[in-house]
Amino acid sequence: MVLLETRQLEKIYGTGSQEVRALKPTSLTIEEGRFYAVIGRSGSGKSTLLHLLGGLDQPTGGDVLLEGKSIFKFSDREAAIFRRRRIGFIFQSYNLLPEYTALDNIRMPLYLDQREIDEEYEGMLLKKLRLIGKETKYPSQLSGGEVQRVAIARALITKPAIVLADEPTGNLDVKSASEVIQILKETCRIFHQTLLLVTHDLQIARMADVVLTLEDGVLFKGEDILS
Repeated sequence: MVLLETRQLEKIYGTGSQEVRALKPTSLTIEEGRFYAVIGRSGSGKSTLLHLLGGLDQPTGGDVLLEGKSIFKFSDREAAIFRRRRIGFIFQSYNLLPEYTALDNIRMPLYLDQREIDEEYEGMLLKKLRLIGKETKYPSQLSGGEVQRVAIARALITKPAIVLADEPTGNLDVKSASEVIQILKETCRIFHQTLLLVTHDLQIARMADVVLTLEDGVLFKGEDILS
């Protein structure tokens, strides 16, 4: 089943001699329940693509449809609610709120949406992400790996339809990175979620169902690039 699709999606920054075509017209179909990895050199357009897919940036042209709905036709309020309920974001910079505990950071999307907490599911996430005992600590009291796992739990707590992850293992050692990817894959399998992950690590990319490569704003299917 098709979950998300792009139609001639394009992003241009600047004008004239300063113009940068960060993403050239791209039509892509993302299926429900699959793990997609996006690879490419720095500056190839990976983060731009992710931000457009999540509605965090406006395209120069084209559209993104999630569950058949254009994500760019909502009002600001509707878009915020839609993102909170249907999309889970894992950012490179984590974006945790320093004045809140780890548990409150994880629950923040639920607080904002005034939704009940599924304590059984939350407990499973805390256990799998090795965050038991860290719930009352503040971000400044956590290690880099723990902060990253809190950010991952926050993205998963709403059981979103799709998880968009920007280099979620960038600051982890090889063993921890592999564990995090396995957790993401497992939770997405259990809840029939789709995972789209940007990475520069080919070992992680090879764990995906589908590998996509971005080169100078042009998107290729992985099998066209990698042997």
